[in-house]
Amino acid sequence: MEPIHVQGLYKAIIRQITEEDFDIVCQTEQKSFPEGEPASAKQLRDRFNAAKELFLVFVIDGEVIGHICGTRSNDDLLTFQSMYEHIPGGKYLCIHSVCIHEKFQRKGIASVMVNHYTAYIKQNFPDIVLINLVAHDYLISFYEKVGFQCVGSSSVNFGKLPWYNIQMKLQ
Repeated sequence: MEPIHVQGLYKAIIRQITEEDFDIVCQTEQKSFPEGEPASAKQLRDRFNAAKELFLVFVIDGEVIGHICGTRSNDDLLTFQSMYEHIPGGKYLCIHSVCIHEKFQRKGIASVMVNHYTAYIKQNFPDIVLINLVAHDYLISFYEKVGFQCVGSSSVNFGKLPWYNIQMKLQ
């Protein structure tokens, strides 16, 4: 993929995950969510094996500092079931994780990652019509700034805080 310019970071790229990235991705996932919320190593491995093309990492100076992973679904909202399965050819994309290593947070990298991820999806998967994710209320404004809309409370229930359905229509 083409190099990406992030103010102050000149050697950044976003690319598909590789086997060599897996351990650091698992560590970043565990540190990025409150207790009871991060995907397990098994869930990440399942997503890696089933939908590697939807699992991208953000790399600065050769170091993986963030990731976004998703799977395809036939459900127009992210559901508890869609968190555990990948439906090849499903017309909806479920984003499960948007994670940045803590020392790189609050630098605009998550916005760059999400914008490049959604552009990558539009360009490479024209049959995907909608991107879904769930987020806590304090993240709604972040996702709205990068083109998503909150469509209400989610039926997905894990962790301590309520979740909200966030979507981006692609077609």
